Amino acid sequence: MCGIGGIVGGGPPSVAALERMAAEMAHRGPDGQGIWSDEVAGLAFRRLAIIDLDERSNQPLHLGSLHLVFNGEIYNYIELRTQLRELGHAFHTEGDGEVLLHAWAQWGEGALDRFNGMFAFAIWDDAAALLTLATDPFAEKPLFFHRRGERLSFASDVRALRAGDPTIGVPDQRALRDYLAVAALPVLPATFFADVQRLPAAHLVRFRAGSIELARYWSPAQIDVPSQAGEAAEQLGELLRDSVRLRLRSDVAVGTSLSGGVDSSAIVSCCARIAGDHRRHAFTAAFDGFARDEWHYASEVASVAGVEIHHAVRPTIDELLRDLERLVYDQEEPFGSTSIYAQWRVMAAAREAGIIVMLDGQGADELFGGYAGSDGWALASMGWRAALSGVARDWRLSAPLAVAVGAQHAPHALTGRYRMRGASPYVPASSVRSAVRARDPEPTWVPGGSPLRRALLAQSFRLSLPALLRYADRNSMAHSVELRLPFLDRRIAEFALSLEPGLLYRDGYRKAVLRDAVRADVPDAVLGRRDKVGYETPEEQWFGSPAGRRRIAEIVLDRDARTSGHYEPGAIERDVAAGSWRDVHAVWRAVNAELWLRAFSGAPLVAGV
Repeated sequence: MCGIGGIVGGGPPSVAALERMAAEMAHRGPDGQGIWSDEVAGLAFRRLAIIDLDERSNQPLHLGSLHLVFNGEIYNYIELRTQLRELGHAFHTEGDGEVLLHAWAQWGEGALDRFNGMFAFAIWDDAAALLTLATDPFAEKPLFFHRRGERLSFASDVRALRAGDPTIGVPDQRALRDYLAVAALPVLPATFFADVQRLPAAHLVRFRAGSIELARYWSPAQIDVPSQAGEAAEQLGELLRDSVRLRLRSDVAVGTSLSGGVDSSAIVSCCARIAGDHRRHAFTAAFDGFARDEWHYASEVASVAGVEIHHAVRPTIDELLRDLERLVYDQEEPFGSTSIYAQWRVMAAAREAGIIVMLDGQGADELFGGYAGSDGWALASMGWRAALSGVARDWRLSAPLAVAVGAQHAPHALTGRYRMRGASPYVPASSVRSAVRARDPEPTWVPGGSPLRRALLAQSFRLSLPALLRYADRNSMAHSVELRLPFLDRRIAEFALSLEPGLLYRDGYRKAVLRDAVRADVPDAVLGRRDKVGYETPEEQWFGSPAGRRRIAEIVLDRDARTSGHYEPGAIERDVAAGSWRDVHAVWRAVNAELWLRAFSGAPLVAGV
């Protein structure tokens, strides 16, 4: 896991700018720095040493005309290295970066179909005068880029782009308005910065002579999968254990994040099966006295899995207020709720315990239909007889079924209604109306299959997962920790997205096949859960406390915020005086936005989209 950056085109790159970019990413890579440049291109690198700790694996790496900076892990690098040696390649390191470079030399862009990993990398081919940027199938590792004339700049962090060129990174007022009004986040490649894009999942950029091309290199294929529940569960269990096995490859200590839900419990249990030192540390965010605290579930999982050291991380409102500015700065873009703080603190605790690599369960909800509403999509995909039978068993399913059916006929109307549910009482009504009317860009590829499959693809590539992966990367790298996500293995994704809806939703349970796959290892108390929590913080209690209300008022009722046009100050003042918030999530967005503007624009912008 590392930080990468570079400048290509528009004249010789500034070595000083490259050094500033690298220095700004020290948190991503505290173990070393590398700079390389020629007359056209320059590369910057910070290293977090995970595989082959020797300096010989420092980057940039070079092979003939190819020059590489790489962030992430190629988990199947050992198998690929064997294949490449048989083809005549010689290696000088034990690292996966050199394997990636030789694979590119052998297969070019075709190497992307051979990688099992998470990655963002840049390869400059000086013979072809071609820069290629690429992200892994789900964009677990971020890559931001900025184009100005004949020049392209890229980096793992927006602040690294800004370090290379301080004029980069103008906040996007429309994105900010939609976020404040209805909690909408930009759809990739857009970001909260008007002049910065983020490379979407399974995409690459080709940049040559000032011309840029963005292309998708992978879409999940529909493959042959079992139709029987038992056989499907057995095959999924094998895939998941192999994915975990690959992601346990490390020359440093590995731990697990454990929320107490099905997904992270499945990962901890798989690690226990493989055993070795990987069962020693698990980390859980706990909130004493909070009704939705999951510690008791996590504790039972840790005990059954034989976890030797189960760390409880107990964030408080005083600690959140202490860390607020740094948390917002580390995220680089506004985010949805303070659940992000729980994960941020878990990663800090892991680093303090000497754990450099963490495994977690993100992605399972998107691939296996774990979110509320997925049952409606499943019923809509199973035919009217199954749908009516499901509603007859549980009348509460009529609402998500109606939503799923309606979305197929009027998707934009559904989006507007959904956004209205998150409308903020603290922004001008005109902002809400504009945000509700806004339409997300249509995908450049059209998913096929059942309504459930299309919904899961949307969640995986356009909606929830891209945001979750941004948070996961930012929270882990803020503390120089590498986060690995076994569910985001291409093999598991294609398997999950090819299953019949009845294997994903059964008898009132979402993610049915996943529950079946880990039933021998995960406690029944966890597998029997139907609620969805996931590091939820006691946000209403926190922000409703005297200290919370006082800090919020200081931030969103100061002079600059009052005159920005982003808010209705009177609405906020009334809630401060009343001692309670009509919408704690909306007021959090206001706090987040103001602190973000201070950090990344120097002063709040004037609204006026």
